[in-house]
Amino acid sequence: MSALLTARGIGHRYQGVLALNDIELDVPKGTFMAILGPNGAGKSTLAQILAGAIRPAKGQILLEGTDVTARAGRQGLIRNGVALIPEGRRLFGQLTVDENLMLGAYGQPRAVREARLEKVYALMPEAVRQGKHRAAITLSGGEQQMLVVGRALMAEPRAILIDEPSLGLAPILTAKVYDLLSGLRRGGVTVVVFEQLATHALRHADSIVVINQGEISFRGTVDDEATHEALRTGYLGH
Repeated sequence: MSALLTARGIGHRYQGVLALNDIELDVPKGTFMAILGPNGAGKSTLAQILAGAIRPAKGQILLEGTDVTARAGRQGLIRNGVALIPEGRRLFGQLTVDENLMLGAYGQPRAVREARLEKVYALMPEAVRQGKHRAAITLSGGEQQMLVVGRALMAEPRAILIDEPSLGLAPILTAKVYDLLSGLRRGGVTVVVFEQLATHALRHADSIVVINQGEISFRGTVDDEATHEALRTGYLGH
């Protein structure tokens, strides 16, 4: 299976501290990958680099084999179909659900935005659909996380990279977010989650990558016993 995103020899420092060291990674098209590790392992930095939000100090990022390292910047690779959902559900709380979603297709003709809005609402839970005229801040944590995913979908990305989707959510709400992400994967979207906890990742992902202290310490498929053993004997909660 060909890679959509590739990291080659990625190294980076954050505020003078080594965050990533010699990362080699292929993200196959149309798959669900979970990149797991403890707090401070370098997951968020890797997410930003893969999505083109920041430029690595060392190494290359390839998109379908083309070097896109130099394209890194504020907009990232969204114009190339790679959407990043950072940690923390960064919504405009006083704007309505509708308005938050529309921002995901900013710059598109109104007819295009409305057509995409209809598609995105079809994927959202009933509480989000019924609350489209409510302020986003009034939604529950799980509903807000789904809204953030929906906003990313308004750009019709080929890949979604989401950092800590379960942060601050009850297990039942986390399960709903992962169900949504799995549905996107079945629809052909490449999904990469960056997580501290392994529970839901093991249920939904095709492959697992473990990162610790800025280096990849393990990679495998979810149906491989070695993967489960690595998690059982490691530091990840599940």
